[in-house]
Amino acid sequence: MKSKVKILGDEAAAIGTKRGRKKLGVTTTPAFERTPKTDTFVKTSSAKTVAKKEETKAVDTKNRLGDFLIKQNKQLAAQYMNDLEEVAQAIPEASFYREINKSSTKELPSILDKIARRTEQFSERGYSGVIRDGVRGTIFLPDADKNFVKVVKAMEKKGYKIAKTYAEDKNGNIILGKDGLPKMVDDIDVRFGENAVPSGYEDVQMRFEKSGNLYELLFLPGPNYAAIKNKEHTLVFENFRKYDAAKITDDGAKQIVKGIKKIYHGLTRRLYEDAKLRDKFGASKASQITFSKEDVETADNLFESLKTLYLGKYNALPPSKRSKPRFKDTERYKVLDTIEQNLRNVLDLYKPID
Repeated sequence: MKSKVKILGDEAAAIGTKRGRKKLGVTTTPAFERTPKTDTFVKTSSAKTVAKKEETKAVDTKNRLGDFLIKQNKQLAAQYMNDLEEVAQAIPEASFYREINKSSTKELPSILDKIARRTEQFSERGYSGVIRDGVRGTIFLPDADKNFVKVVKAMEKKGYKIAKTYAEDKNGNIILGKDGLPKMVDDIDVRFGENAVPSGYEDVQMRFEKSGNLYELLFLPGPNYAAIKNKEHTLVFENFRKYDAAKITDDGAKQIVKGIKKIYHGLTRRLYEDAKLRDKFGASKASQITFSKEDVETADNLFESLKTLYLGKYNALPPSKRSKPRFKDTERYKVLDTIEQNLRNVLDLYKPID
């Protein structure tokens, strides 16, 4: 059997073997997992400004309560990591890496942002109904859709049980039972095959409950898959979410965005499938995974069409109704242009090979 070390790529290269748990040197990066160059800009603050912020934080009740919550979660996470590691060591197919699980708790800014985006859901379900990943872990497990039950049984022996959550319809609304009360179901989401997300991403995600606390567990095929997941989330998913946040309601614009997503999902599906095969069999592709020339041309046309559509809407407004003298100065244009440039970086990263 090939060593797990040889199949690791990009972020996976620094992960230790399950048995040795030793940190490895960085391996040569495969050509089809090229990482884009990034520039980091750090804005410094004056000592006076920093001191003022620290003083504010010291008396901010919300921050103090938040700090207490995060501290409590970190304590719960420490034991949870130990339990996951012990369980994974007892199951031949499973692997657990401390390096992958460094972010075992959700940070306060992320918690507050999620609550802000789901205020209606928060009012209906409360904190635990919205924040269900305050403490979280990841286990690598091939064919997780069939094998995750082995981990569940082992965790049950340690006092964990499958958490319950509200049953929802396709629109995210709570389903009521015959008694008129919310229907509760096991909090397990198996996203494989037909249930995979459009990008091709597959996983099993579930929550345990123990002593009134929630613990999320994510099952992925392996470190190569985790590396592609992180890259796709940052480069593609986050930008598509910005399209959704831009509240594009025009039917024509919706179809254009749908076409853009289809092009990128064609690439990400191939990347995920390749990563899954390398994690399972140690296989590697002889050819690079890229966009086709047709993909690039179609994306160019769609990006231009989206801006042209909104330019037409802007021009149709009387001057008194226009927010800015020029369309390029409007917030709508700036949002569309930012998303476009981010997605063009992905086109360049996986550009066709001449």
